[in-house]
Amino acid sequence: MRFLWTLVALALASLHSGLCCLIILPIATAQELPVQSSTEQRLVELAQSVPGTIGYHVALVNGEVLYSHLGDEAFPQASAIKIPLLMEVLAQREERQLDWNALHPILAKHQVGGSGILSEFTDGGSQLNTADLCTLMIVLSDNTATNMLIDLVGMESVNRRMDSLGLRKTRLNRLMMDTAASARGEENVATPQEACRVMRLLAQGKFIDPEISNELLAMLRKPKSTAIRKAIAAEIPVASKPGAIPGVATEWAVVELPGQPYVMIFMGKEGSENEFNQVFTEMAKCIHNRLIEKE
Repeated sequence: MRFLWTLVALALASLHSGLCCLIILPIATAQELPVQSSTEQRLVELAQSVPGTIGYHVALVNGEVLYSHLGDEAFPQASAIKIPLLMEVLAQREERQLDWNALHPILAKHQVGGSGILSEFTDGGSQLNTADLCTLMIVLSDNTATNMLIDLVGMESVNRRMDSLGLRKTRLNRLMMDTAASARGEENVATPQEACRVMRLLAQGKFIDPEISNELLAMLRKPKSTAIRKAIAAEIPVASKPGAIPGVATEWAVVELPGQPYVMIFMGKEGSENEFNQVFTEMAKCIHNRLIEKE
């Protein structure tokens, strides 16, 4: 290693010996100071290229953090909060607190707009079991199915489950499409770091057990168009859940790159959800291409 050596003559003369110590201290040159990689610089540029605030956290499934920006900041989650809800549903099923095959009537009190199809059903005219509600919630991001599941397991149960996993900033605070609650500041939130921990937990097979973790990931792998999915070659599985409401966009994803699976979390607030998703796709391409180059 190259050093710029400076001689610091400290007259530490001994009263008895008259000797003097010459201390030579190494000082690192500018070239040796930590610098951002070109990938890190590009990610920051992309994050700053649109109005609003973008946070992200990218890590290998083994826990090695690759890139992070505003990783500990809370962001509204839109539909990405449905992953913690699904975790609670599966946990209660395993604890025999709910019946996976029990039928639930589709009632007007649960029906809300936004994404999904159940809002178009007649009041009380149809029933779906718990498993089908979960599928609709994840694949179609059905808000009515989501609200039915929230009523089934309890909002506080979801938050207690997150607490038990050490995820104290991941919070389900309101029903889907509850604009009044949102106006009061009651928002469903998480941080990029905590979302990454959730997805790593699933990818490692450590949520309850490997079978349950894989069951949840299988639901998240079901085909859908997302910002991250657009950036990754079709032959590479991606288990993800996006979310978007006015001013907000998010996506939690496990990219199952052979030999080096990794997690990408993107969150944006106070901007345009469309612009955020365009940036997320470019960021995902940048990260993925860098990882492929390093193989």
